[in-house]
Amino acid sequence: MDLRVCFENKESVNVNDATMMQHYAKSYLADFEPEWAGFIMLPHDETQRATMEPAWQVLIRNASPKTESALLTYLDDNPMAAYHVHVYRRDTGNERKIH
Repeated sequence: MDLRVCFENKESVNVNDATMMQHYAKSYLADFEPEWAGFIMLPHDETQRATMEPAWQVLIRNASPKTESALLTYLDDNPMAAYHVHVYRRDTGNERKIH
């Protein structure tokens, strides 16, 4: 499976520097070997703020069920400061939101 981890900024955050966010996201998820993927627009009904602001994203390719479980536990136990984190899973076909 492939996992897409998206970072939606909270209202008080305005980060427009991709290099800085790439470092921040990859450091935060270093144990999961994330691949930087720039930004994506998430559907309003899947975000916390319902704005048209882009969300930064990383991909975790060829994840095992154990990796998925460890990632979700990590996100719940270690919230990322200033960001709402969304996770999407793709086995085949369309992705589905899992966090």
